[in-house]
Amino acid sequence: MKKILLLAILFLMLSINSFAQNNIQFKINHKLGDTDFAMETGAKNNINHDFEVTRLEYYISEISITHDGGTETAIQDVWILVDAEGTTQVDLGDHNINSVEKVSFHIGVDPDHNHADPSSYPSSHPLAPQLPSMHWGWTAGYRFIAFEGYGGSAFNQLFQLHGLGDNNYFKTEVDLNLTASNNEILISLDADYARALENIGVNSGVIVHGDNLQAKQCLENFRDFVFSPASETTSTIDFSEVNTFNIFPNPAKGNATITLETTQNLNYQISVTNILGKQIMFFDEVGSNSTIDINIDNAGFYFINLIKEGHPIITKKLVSK
Repeated sequence: MKKILLLAILFLMLSINSFAQNNIQFKINHKLGDTDFAMETGAKNNINHDFEVTRLEYYISEISITHDGGTETAIQDVWILVDAEGTTQVDLGDHNINSVEKVSFHIGVDPDHNHADPSSYPSSHPLAPQLPSMHWGWTAGYRFIAFEGYGGSAFNQLFQLHGLGDNNYFKTEVDLNLTASNNEILISLDADYARALENIGVNSGVIVHGDNLQAKQCLENFRDFVFSPASETTSTIDFSEVNTFNIFPNPAKGNATITLETTQNLNYQISVTNILGKQIMFFDEVGSNSTIDINIDNAGFYFINLIKEGHPIITKKLVSK
């Protein structure tokens, strides 16, 4: 009887260790071809049409992670309003995930929420009213994507592609090979927005707001071509040089202090982003042993990102009351 009990305890311990809670971060690297994305920067699509972007926002909903030999975990109640001009990294929470084989998500807003009243959400929520608006009306729902700019060799031909519609709520999947390191997994994807205009003529301008024609084609391109594993996802990130990266108090009421202590004498950067991924503070040349006081007036969730060589290596969540 004692041997059976001992074996049961050992099996339980192995099970707990095998399915440890790890923090999952979801990051999108905005690209135009092989270069980092920037507004009003000239680029070409696959049919050699010149374009530059002046606005690019889109929704991501219903994220699901395939992990640990085929288990699928759905991330509940997460909507991301991606702004290509800002930083997009979202904390997906702690989950029993040790290795990631695939991530899937939809472009747009799921049908259960697509026709809800935006004013019913708090102002910090991605589905709350936005400026410029991302909502078309209760019948049509949200703009899944708002892609605007100018085409032509002189960049003088306006294009606007606002895609929407429950029938265009497309799912995309990206295969990955990631393992946890220091209780974190970074799911990092490249998003090449030149491919969002694949086979769409913009040299003479095109304006489509709705659920068909080039607006639908743009959403299909997002599904089929835009997303791929980022180069940094091929290996895990080394956090060992960081002894301390904390925010206190947390939750905070306006004021908080960030502390950083590392083993290497390097300069880092720290960015503070809101739940929409928009950067609201940035600190450059942060020393290896630093204390930074911040003030956040609005209540909500925020992310404190420690950046090394242009890449976030640790992200902490801050709750402001």
